[in-house]
Amino acid sequence: MKDRLMSPQLTLSSLFCVLALAGLCVVTSVRDLSGVEGPAFEQQAELSPGLLQG
Repeated sequence: MKDRLMSPQLTLSSLFCVLALAGLCVVTSVRDLSGVEGPAFEQQAELSPGLLQG
């Protein structure tokens, strides 16, 4: 029976995807913990300044 091994390119690609996803999770967690708002909030605030005034 032949062993089913992943090709080196597929292994490298999978590893890169896992590392990229882990990095994204870390960056998102750090932003949440530090209270930094993302760019989407800043853009929304610029487009509708009346929402920020009470």
